[in-house]
Amino acid sequence: MYLESENKTLENAFNWAVKKTAQFVVSGKKNGDINKGDGGKWYGPDAKIINEPNENWAKPQNYGSAFWAGYYDRSAYYIRDFVHQAVGAVILGLYDEVYQMYHTFVSSASEKTGWYALWSFNFNHTPYYMDTPNLNRFVREITSQFELVELGYKLYLWTGDERYITDKSIALFADKIMSDFIDNQDGIIFPEKNGIPEGKGDIFEGSATYNERGFWAVEAADSIAAMYSATVSYSKILKLRGNNEEAQKQAERAKKLKKYFNEEWSVVNGTDMFCYAIDDKKQKHCKWTKKSGMLCGAETLEFIPLKKLSRDGERNEKMLDYIYMMQSSKETMSDNIESLTYLPDLYFANNQCERAWNFMKYIISKKDLPHEHKSQGTNGDYPEISFTLISQTVEGIMGISVDENNGNLIIKPNLPREINTIKLHDFKFKSKIYDIEIDKDGAKITKITT
Repeated sequence: MYLESENKTLENAFNWAVKKTAQFVVSGKKNGDINKGDGGKWYGPDAKIINEPNENWAKPQNYGSAFWAGYYDRSAYYIRDFVHQAVGAVILGLYDEVYQMYHTFVSSASEKTGWYALWSFNFNHTPYYMDTPNLNRFVREITSQFELVELGYKLYLWTGDERYITDKSIALFADKIMSDFIDNQDGIIFPEKNGIPEGKGDIFEGSATYNERGFWAVEAADSIAAMYSATVSYSKILKLRGNNEEAQKQAERAKKLKKYFNEEWSVVNGTDMFCYAIDDKKQKHCKWTKKSGMLCGAETLEFIPLKKLSRDGERNEKMLDYIYMMQSSKETMSDNIESLTYLPDLYFANNQCERAWNFMKYIISKKDLPHEHKSQGTNGDYPEISFTLISQTVEGIMGISVDENNGNLIIKPNLPREINTIKLHDFKFKSKIYDIEIDKDGAKITKITT
């Protein structure tokens, strides 16, 4: 697959990304590292760390179908990264890798884990000990569990693979996350239950947010937004299963959650800004702050409009302006480029293609610079950069999506002013290959093979 455009920034970056993603695919590799992590050490069960791979759990193993999704100096793939990279991977034709990785995550959830899917896995699909020393202590982030449910429906649309709906492990995971998991996490800190899952503390205790560099949020907007989007997707999954009555209940549940969030949970007296977190003293937080590397407000706030939890209108527009201002200033922007990769998605979702493209250009301009986590290489060596550049070009700028009613492609271009034409060659969709040409007047699709 390759792209042509009169805008050479886009053309060169997209074609770089296609080549770069191939570097991260490890399927079938013989004798690759497992449980290797920061500092060139090996991380084992019960938090054991060794300097040489002389234990059975550290010795090289044959890899399954997988690709890197996380720091390039760790021999693992992570839920959060995988969820954000998965559509780009499917666009690249990595159908088997995506399915095997998705199935590995959801199959790891059980009553013993509190229905949390484990946070990371080696490329042979065994738990990555750095993040899962044992099943009593492992990384737990609430937002990611809901993103997995939402992703299952997205992957069904993009691939047509019915296993994302019918597989027993996948179906059980969706059922449990949308029922027992929410109920188990609600009311663990605050005495009253309000239908919102709560975090116990840091990522090993159970975090309510993807924001790992801030205060302890008991309830956080990013997990609520992810739960809302998952509930909408779960309703559609249930309908595909033939359970129309429960599907309608979940659709109504999503509407009630959106109403509660917009009219109560997110409201802060004296301002129309959105609350993005509530701490253990029940204090509501709505101001974006950054001090001594501690950033509060980024993903926690950004997921509200990204997942369409907020209602359209003046209040939502102000939030979009606020996020753009804070992420455009060196004093307040995210230091980790991973966080910035959500911004194009956010602004495309809210029909602001110029802002989306501006953040894409910024990320492109930084891809060859050292990553803040220096041992993993450049920013471009962080897999999320290349995978999301592909999905943001195809889904965002080109406006390609899948019709939920018939499974066919829909194209509604979102071309920024600087981009007049795009020609995408050898685009795989399900079992067919297409050439797609887009300009200011519309789109043309040519099927070139089956």
